Amino acid sequence: MSLIIGVDDDRAQKADLGDKIRELCEALLEDDNVVAARERVAGFMNNPQATAGYAKLADLSEQLQRKEMAGEEISEEEGQAFEALRKSTLSEPPVQAFMEARGMLQEIESFIMAYVSRTLELGRIPKENELMPQQGGGGCGEGCGCH
Repeated sequence: MSLIIGVDDDRAQKADLGDKIRELCEALLEDDNVVAARERVAGFMNNPQATAGYAKLADLSEQLQRKEMAGEEISEEEGQAFEALRKSTLSEPPVQAFMEARGMLQEIESFIMAYVSRTLELGRIPKENELMPQQGGGGCGEGCGCH
C-alpha cells in the first residue's frame, strides 16, 4: 500500500511517501540500539516476576492518584508503602533495563516526530539547533499556539 500525498490534478506531482516511510522503519529495525532496546523490553515482558511487580506499582500509583483527584488525603502510611514498593520495584535489574529501553525508544520516536514537524513547519530540513527546545520556555517553535 502506498501513501500518496497531493491533489488529484494532472499538473501537480504527487509524492509517494509510503516507500520512504518503510525505508525509515527498516532502518530503525536494523539499528543496533533499537534492536538491543527491543530485546530488553521483550526480556522484561517474558519475566513474570518483574512484570507482576511493575504492574503492582502501577496499580497502586493509579489508586493513589484517583484518591488524590477525588480530594481524599493520602495517609502517611499509604505514602510510605508506595515509596517502599517504588524503590524495591525500580531497583530490580529487569525493571531498570525495561525502563531504560522504553525511554530510549520513546526518545527516538519523539526525535523523529520533532524532525518531521519542524521540516513541515520550516519547509526545509531543520538544523540540529532548530530541533532543541528553546531556552526560557516555548520550545516548540513559532506558530504552534502554545505560547
